[in-house]
Amino acid sequence: MPKPTKDIPAEYHDILEMKCFPHVATIRPDGMISNNPICLVWDGKYVRFSTTKGRAKYHNLVADDRIALSIPDPRNIWRYIEIRGRVTLVDDVDRSFVNRIARKYMDMDEYIFDSPGDERVTVTVHPEQVSAVGVNPEYNDGQVPEDWTKG
Repeated sequence: MPKPTKDIPAEYHDILEMKCFPHVATIRPDGMISNNPICLVWDGKYVRFSTTKGRAKYHNLVADDRIALSIPDPRNIWRYIEIRGRVTLVDDVDRSFVNRIARKYMDMDEYIFDSPGDERVTVTVHPEQVSAVGVNPEYNDGQVPEDWTKG
C-alpha cells in the first residue's frame, strides 16, 4: 500500500481531468457521516465542486470543514484517489464555477437545474492526506467480471 501524502501523484492526475464520479463524505450534526456523489473540477492543485446553500452537504461543511473524497477511475474502479482534508467555501454569485461543471459533465454552457432562489457555493478541498491506489489492472475496461454479478 502506498504511503499517504498531501500531493496527488502525477500518474493519477488523469482521473481528475476526466469525467470522474467521486463520492464526498461530510460529518452531520449528529456525528454520523453523509456520503454523496459529486462532479468536480481540478485546476492542477485543488479539487473543487459546487453545492447550494440549501443542501445538507453545505450545512455540514459550515459546521465542520473536514471532508473525505473517494475518486475512482471510471475506466478501472480498482484505481482510485482518496483525499482527506478541509474545505473553504466561496459564494459563486455569477455562477461561473457551476457553469464550468456543466461544460465538463453535461456539455452545456449553463447549469440550468437549480430552483429559483438557490445560492451556489464553490467548495475547495485543501488536502491533508492523499492516497492513490491501483490494483487489479486486468480490469482496465472498468467492467465488473461476469461471475461477480452472480449471488
